[in-house]
Amino acid sequence: MQDETQEVVSDVQGDEQKAAEYLAGWKRAQADYTNLQKEVAVQRAEMGKHATAEVVLGFLPVYDYFKRALAHQPPESEQSASVKNWFIGTQHIAGMFKMTLSQFGVDELEVKGKQFDPHSMDAINEEVREGIAPGTVVEEIEGGYIMGNKVLKAAKVIVACEPSPSAGVAVPSPKEGDGLHTN
Repeated sequence: MQDETQEVVSDVQGDEQKAAEYLAGWKRAQADYTNLQKEVAVQRAEMGKHATAEVVLGFLPVYDYFKRALAHQPPESEQSASVKNWFIGTQHIAGMFKMTLSQFGVDELEVKGKQFDPHSMDAINEEVREGIAPGTVVEEIEGGYIMGNKVLKAAKVIVACEPSPSAGVAVPSPKEGDGLHTN
């Protein structure tokens, strides 16, 4: 009888051990599933941001054209009432466009007068400008945009540079007898 009791106790202990193993496995599976859910949520958010960025990139040239059109506004003295109204309407559209971009987390880069940053700007030209430190952006050709901390489109700029040391220096022409001519 004692052997039977020990056998039952042994079976119960074995069953308890199996139950503990099954419980631990179930808890690991639950933790893995929870981690998977979190990972999938992060991936979906990243895919959403990427999709939004792709759509926004398609609209940025249109916004740039609005800004360019507004930059060529004639002086008020030369505008008829209809031209004034057209510019006012265009300004409103551009303003709404900018507001919509900001709702998607897109901001314009402020570059004029700033130090050139190769991560957010493309220098398309360098010019000597008196009184402006070399490496300073003197003109924005096309706007640059960021979304969060990611540059969507680099600004195209003109950067100030130092005068070239050879600028304005005449190069002497070879003279006869100086050994530079070959006959």
